[in-house]
Amino acid sequence: MPTACRGGVDLYFSDVGSGPAVLLHTGGGGDGRMWELAGYLEALGGYRVLVHDHRGHGRSSKPLGLENHRLVEYVDDVLAVLDAAGEQRAALVGYSDGIDVVLAVGACCPDRVPALVGIGAVGAPDASPSERRAQAAHVRFVGMRAAIEEFARAEPDPPPQWLLENLSSTDTEMFALELEGWADSLGVWASLSDVTAPSLLVCGELEEPEAAVHLEAAASKLRHGRSVMVEGLGHLGVFWRAELVLPVLTSFLGEHLPAAS
Repeated sequence: MPTACRGGVDLYFSDVGSGPAVLLHTGGGGDGRMWELAGYLEALGGYRVLVHDHRGHGRSSKPLGLENHRLVEYVDDVLAVLDAAGEQRAALVGYSDGIDVVLAVGACCPDRVPALVGIGAVGAPDASPSERRAQAAHVRFVGMRAAIEEFARAEPDPPPQWLLENLSSTDTEMFALELEGWADSLGVWASLSDVTAPSLLVCGELEEPEAAVHLEAAASKLRHGRSVMVEGLGHLGVFWRAELVLPVLTSFLGEHLPAAS
């Protein structure tokens, strides 16, 4: 199994196909198998697809301690995976919390990122750090599976069982540490204006009350940004309803990083 090791943390990634490199990064729950089960890998023929199980998830190490779960650690992990794969440049696609990571990589290492895609709501620019800490406390209290089931009940369409199982497989403490570790980071909003790569933000209409307003505001801060709102989808739906998202994603990648013929 291909792995990168950084600071004593083993980072698993799968390596599929050939062509220009694309790295897929999941969010707070789940692991890289999500992308394959939802159909993303099949749709990305003509690319070398690196699917990253980020720290605390899937087959990667699960380090304890808040200091191991600051956003900068996740950013440096992505660079370590690219180095281990021998790729100087790769398009980055992040879902949910993965958006924060890929945008931060794009901001700090523009020469390594020819294109960026974020899938999911970006949240409010003035969100309080206490929100993530409260979420962490709740997850620790109810457990990961119950937290995911609560989240799924808020979706307009019932998510498939494979997605719920994959998300619920994440260790409760790992999810809580990620929530807490990023609480003081400005995340997406801190990176937007420094990202020089062509960037696409895809959001579900029903992910948050002001999803459209936040999406437009975020895209306007990107130097070369565009946004797509997908009607009728919540936060989980904008990932697993891949038939609605993949045409936009593959068209954007094809424009800025054409697949191998």
